[in-house]
Amino acid sequence: MPGRRPIVPKDDSLCRRCQTNEPTITVRTEPLCNECFCRYVSTKVVKRMESFRVKYSDPGKERVLSLPLSFGACSTTLLHILSEHMKGQVERTGRSGYQLHIVHVDDGSGPTSKALLEKVKERFPEHTYSILPVSEVLSLDGVSPLLQPPLSSDANGDTSSQTEPSVLDLLATLPSATSRADTHRILLRRLITNFATNHNCESILWAHSTTRLAELTLAETAKGRGASLPWLVTDTASPSGPQNFYPMRELLTKEIIAFSSLTSPPLDDLILKAATKPAVSTKNTSIDDLMRQYFESVERDYPSIVANVVRTTGKLKAPGVGAEEERCELCEMPLGGAAPERSRLCYGCIRTLPGVRG
Repeated sequence: MPGRRPIVPKDDSLCRRCQTNEPTITVRTEPLCNECFCRYVSTKVVKRMESFRVKYSDPGKERVLSLPLSFGACSTTLLHILSEHMKGQVERTGRSGYQLHIVHVDDGSGPTSKALLEKVKERFPEHTYSILPVSEVLSLDGVSPLLQPPLSSDANGDTSSQTEPSVLDLLATLPSATSRADTHRILLRRLITNFATNHNCESILWAHSTTRLAELTLAETAKGRGASLPWLVTDTASPSGPQNFYPMRELLTKEIIAFSSLTSPPLDDLILKAATKPAVSTKNTSIDDLMRQYFESVERDYPSIVANVVRTTGKLKAPGVGAEEERCELCEMPLGGAAPERSRLCYGCIRTLPGVRG
C-alpha cells in the first residue's frame, strides 16, 4: 500500500532491539546488547511502580514504602533500580513520588551484614535505614508460646536457672528441615510486616523474582498453604498489614544477577554471596530447597515454564477479609471461617508445628 514503510529484516548478528551493538546476553529468546538488556530490566521494574508516580503524591507527603534488604542479588538490584527511578523523578519534577525505608533483619551470624549495610548507605545515602534483630520475632503476638518447648527442670525441680533460648535454638527443636525453613520464612515475613505497620509504610516492596515466586507457589502448595497464595505471591493487601508489592515479578533470577554486574559501578561488592547448597535430594532437604533446585535448572532452558507458573498464580484473587475474621496464630493467614481442631493454626502450620496442642 502507498505510504507503508518497507519491513527491514533484522540482522541476527546484532542486538535485536537497537540493531547497532553486538549482543552479549540472550533474554528468553532475544539476543541483546548490555545497554538494551539493562534498559529491559529497569523498565520491567519501573512499569510496576506506575501507582507511585509523582502525580499521585502531595508535596511533602510522599508515601513511605518498606524495602526488605537481604543483600541478595534481587533485593540489592531492586534498591539500585528504585534509587535511579527516584532520581529521575526528582530531575523531571523536583521531587519524588515516594520514599524508601530500607529494613534489614540481622540474624546475629556475624559482622558481614553490618559491614555491607554501611557500604549500601554510602552508595544510596538518600534513604532511611533500620536494622531489626531477629530476636524481636519472639515479641510478636502468639509466637513465643508456639515455639517454646516445655521447660525441663533440674534434679531439684528448679527451672529458674535456665537461660532463654534464642530464635535459632527454638527453630532447631523443630522436627524436620522443612519445618525449620518454613517457620523461619514465616517469622521473617511477620517481623518485616509488623515493622512496616509500626512505621506507617503503605506497601512492602518484596524483591521476589519470577523464579522465586514460582518456587514459593509450588512449595507453599506442597506444604498445605495453597489457599494463602493470593496473599503470598500477588500484589494485594495483606490480611495483617500493608500491601505486598512485587516490582521484580517479571524478571528471572538469572537476569537480575546478570544485571547486577552490569551497573555502573557494579553491585557485586554490595551482594552477600550465598553458600552453594548441594543439588541432591535427601531426607534433610527442605521442600523450599527442592523447589529452588528445580526452578534453578528449569529457568536455564525453559524460562517460559517459570513465567507461566507465576502468570497463572497471579490471576488468583484474594477474598476480602474482615477485621474480626480469625487468622492463623503463626502465619496470620485467614482460617476461612473454621478453626482447625488443634490450636488456631491453619492446616499448613499444623503440619509445620506437629507438636502444638490445641
